[in-house]
Amino acid sequence: MKLGKRQKTEGGRFRKERSDSSMEDLRKEYPVLNKLHGNIKTLGGAEKVLGVKSLSQILKKARKI
Repeated sequence: MKLGKRQKTEGGRFRKERSDSSMEDLRKEYPVLNKLHGNIKTLGGAEKVLGVKSLSQILKKARKI
């Protein structure tokens, strides 16, 4: 199930994107991710390449590129 960036759980917290989320889909929601290398296919792959543990940390690093 694809989660939008603004979806919340019943407890009011934002849901974490899955590590197997497609970077192609994430690039549509977060255009700043277009700065990352095109060979990165999944969120988990981006986390490994950049050495971070979450989408928010990936976005911070992408903004600095």
